Amino acid sequence: MMLLIAVAIVVATRPQFLIAAFLAILAVFCVFDQTRWQPWLFLYVAMLIALGLFSWRQQDRYAQQRVLNVARLIVAATYFFAGVQKINWNFVEIDFPALVEPITEAVPTLVKPLYYAGMAAPLVEAAFGLGLLTRRFRRVSLIAAVSMHALILAMLGPFGQNWNFVVWPWTAAMAVFDILLFAGLDDFSRHEIVPTRPLFLQGATLLLFGILPILSFVNLWDSLLSSAIYSGNLTEATVYASDSGYGALPERLRGHFQRTAPNTYVANIQRWTIEELHVIPYPETRVFKAVGRQLCRFERDPNQLVLVVREQRLLFSAPETGYRCDQL
Repeated sequence: MMLLIAVAIVVATRPQFLIAAFLAILAVFCVFDQTRWQPWLFLYVAMLIALGLFSWRQQDRYAQQRVLNVARLIVAATYFFAGVQKINWNFVEIDFPALVEPITEAVPTLVKPLYYAGMAAPLVEAAFGLGLLTRRFRRVSLIAAVSMHALILAMLGPFGQNWNFVVWPWTAAMAVFDILLFAGLDDFSRHEIVPTRPLFLQGATLLLFGILPILSFVNLWDSLLSSAIYSGNLTEATVYASDSGYGALPERLRGHFQRTAPNTYVANIQRWTIEELHVIPYPETRVFKAVGRQLCRFERDPNQLVLVVREQRLLFSAPETGYRCDQL
């Protein structure tokens, strides 16, 4: 139904009702599954809401530009915070080397230069996010943004690692958004995209994409709603079970645990989610604790299973915290 409505939105002359129907169905999915709250969905939904509120009258040029500027703010803010979130050693030491592994395997001499490129990448991404808002740096920022997406597709796509295909369409879509929103003949300034006295739609967009993500740095706003995906800056969780705790679990769940030591079985929730759903888990402590509670339903002795959560944030990361069943 969603696919049919999406096609109808493309061909309709006034698709407001269709957009509302599409978002209503999507809302039902999202209410019952927080793992769907991925950053690309957040971005798409915000853009669709802006388009749904547009009159779709050709002569309404002022409102048309306002909607386009909302989309431009969403894209630029996404790049800026995605860059800022990557300012951590996990990204430099783990995530970026994993991304460019096809290059370093083919040309080992590039390992060190690319290591330094990984250190610069967060600042570059944040910079071209801001640069897209300006007339002076828009062209070079556009080239940098599209080039980044081309690199990601080359590294993760079928001719690279052929991995994590869920991000392929989003990566391609972002490059298309860049060209559609910032490469045209429209002459717009930073003050039009981020007005000093924004109307409701622009103000709400600025709040969601330009202000609330700052709170994620201190764990007061969700990471995936703050462009932190693949930043090396996400909360992770692991489940530990004894032989007894492992034996109490149903067979379909035991397959996700690995024996790592005597009387110790371990399940990595990140790996588990990717294997089953092809996306990362929603990286918030409340979600991991919900997973722990579900597993604990099968335990006769609550001391035989422990959930360990490591909260990671840009400024205040919490140490590993263990939760036994009676604490969940």
